[in-house]
Amino acid sequence: MAAQLRAAAARRLRSGSRSERRPPEPPAVEPEKIIKMFETYAEEEDCLGMEGLCGLCEAVGINPETDVRLLCFCWRVGAKKPSMILREEWNEGMCRLRLDSLEKLKKFVLGELCDPSNLDQKQFRDFFKFTFLFSREGTHRTIEKDLVADLLPIAICGRSCHEETFLKFLEASSTTRVTLDQWCSFLEFSVKVGAAPGFEGYEEDGAWPLLLDEYVEQLKADAVP
Repeated sequence: MAAQLRAAAARRLRSGSRSERRPPEPPAVEPEKIIKMFETYAEEEDCLGMEGLCGLCEAVGINPETDVRLLCFCWRVGAKKPSMILREEWNEGMCRLRLDSLEKLKKFVLGELCDPSNLDQKQFRDFFKFTFLFSREGTHRTIEKDLVADLLPIAICGRSCHEETFLKFLEASSTTRVTLDQWCSFLEFSVKVGAAPGFEGYEEDGAWPLLLDEYVEQLKADAVP
């Protein structure tokens, strides 16, 4: 009997030791605070648009026109429509991210998770695609090249050796609007093809969008003495 009692006590001690090693549970999120934060900045009952997002940026200390962390925050929250976060998206995203106060939001936005330079290539592809979709106007499926000139340097996060030369080419070209396929292909092109004028890795039959083929053709022609 004594041996059985000692064995039972040992099992309880081992069980208690395992319980002590369990990581602490994350603090509870208060959904009502998340709702109140939305209502503080939202222009409409169910929509936080650009005016509200600019107010949010001011509160956390970033420039909405030049700071990529605004786009990364909207991507992390799960925004689906251009230039806005819907109430449902806000509530679900902020609960998932456990951001129920302005202080927590500021720490998140200024931290590593809202810095796209920390994303792996697969995550960055998704983020880069999002920046195009989020920056569209209304129901347009394309964006103006003037907007591309402002958006690309922010969104590409230094991951392209073609950024400057491509934007100069685009400015002089007859193209007026850029498609999602062209936008996403530019990132893939930047990963696979070396800098101008050599364009190492470029293949003429590589099925790139015509805009990128014209870019290569033009810069190679410009390099000929």
